Amino acid sequence: MTLQGGASILDDLAAMGRADTEGMLGHIAGLAEQVAEGWRISRELELPGAAPRSVAVLGMGASAIAAELVKAIWSDRISAPVEILRGYELPAWVGPETLVIASSKSGNNEETLRQLETALSRRCPVVGIATGGTLRRVAEAASLPLAAFPDGASARASLGWSLAIVAGILERSGVLELDQAEIEGSIPVVREMTGRCEPGVSTAENPAKQLAWSLVDRFVLIAAAGFMAPVARRWKQQLNENSKAIAVFDELPEATHNTVVGLEQPESLRDHLAVVLISSGSDHPRNALRAQLLGDVMDTGLVWHTTVEAIGESRLSQALSAVVLGDYVSVYLAFMYAVDPSPVVAIEHIKDQLALADQADSE
Repeated sequence: MTLQGGASILDDLAAMGRADTEGMLGHIAGLAEQVAEGWRISRELELPGAAPRSVAVLGMGASAIAAELVKAIWSDRISAPVEILRGYELPAWVGPETLVIASSKSGNNEETLRQLETALSRRCPVVGIATGGTLRRVAEAASLPLAAFPDGASARASLGWSLAIVAGILERSGVLELDQAEIEGSIPVVREMTGRCEPGVSTAENPAKQLAWSLVDRFVLIAAAGFMAPVARRWKQQLNENSKAIAVFDELPEATHNTVVGLEQPESLRDHLAVVLISSGSDHPRNALRAQLLGDVMDTGLVWHTTVEAIGESRLSQALSAVVLGDYVSVYLAFMYAVDPSPVVAIEHIKDQLALADQADSE
């Protein structure tokens, strides 16, 4: 999107401010502070029982991806199986020796609440994460530990709180070796990436704005390997919700066993396909090679692609730096499409229709 005189909206702070009615850019800029605050909140929880034999995180959307990130970042240190459960039904393996973390920013996610009801009936130890809603009321009524973080932002704009709280709960439960120094060490890296991508940095110097330009009018595939795979999923979610754009994600090495062949057809899509590979200095060498070979195939097939590099030394720093970059890309792409990044009309419509269906069933 360009303004009169040919200037891009991405270099007009006033125009971006008018387009961003609910302050999504400000929420992205606050990720570092969210992480620090979320960790502090987790220190205050009184958790139930002994170390669990397994952990089930109940959540959807941003709440689920926060847990996916925790599981992936510290997979080499988590000593008990951790599963993220997206849906209505609780698997049979979840029982009294399973720590259940019910995470819903609003506290009203119906899938999470349905599973929570089952978990309580099975006498599972439960910890809640919410800002309010039914989940908070259930937790308070049942005297369950509850991590309540500040309200005022959408779930997808609250990732830092959710991620740090889940990590802190796992550490307090004895299934994750993690200390405050590692959390604090990620903060400067997040701030560095924020500084590179913030709206006041011109397009000529801003990697997020440049990538947003490249993704306009394209079907976007984001791919990553290992602990960065949930970051690719986060990018996909943000492009969907903030940019109102179609995007999908994939994971290496799996993508080089099938997706790489599927890039051939339909041929008419190639001019409107963009592949973003997210890489990390911590990638397994074979996955790094696979990413390179995938790029070679795309060059041969004339598929536009680019690689973005995470920054930082630790896995946490690298994952969060890539999250920040993707979040900014999604909002700048929204501006290019002349849409407000915050409203999610389609999601609200589905929720309203579900509520109407419930009302009809009860009559």
